[in-house]
Amino acid sequence: MTAYRVTARHAAKWWALEVPDLPGVFSQAKRLDKAEEAAREAIAVMLDVETEDVEVEIEPVLPSSRMHVG
Repeated sequence: MTAYRVTARHAAKWWALEVPDLPGVFSQAKRLDKAEEAAREAIAVMLDVETEDVEVEIEPVLPSSRMHVG
């Protein structure tokens, strides 16, 4: 079974989910702990398979913090 990498970017009150290896596969989740389920469903629909047959690895993309030296 192929594991798909899913990037999760926080946007306002949602996490925007993207599957780089499957162009056009996007989803969203209110909470990061729900991202795996949402991504698996989106991938399953695109590939026409059962959600149980989809494995994902969620990679949160966090904004870089800048340190100000004063």
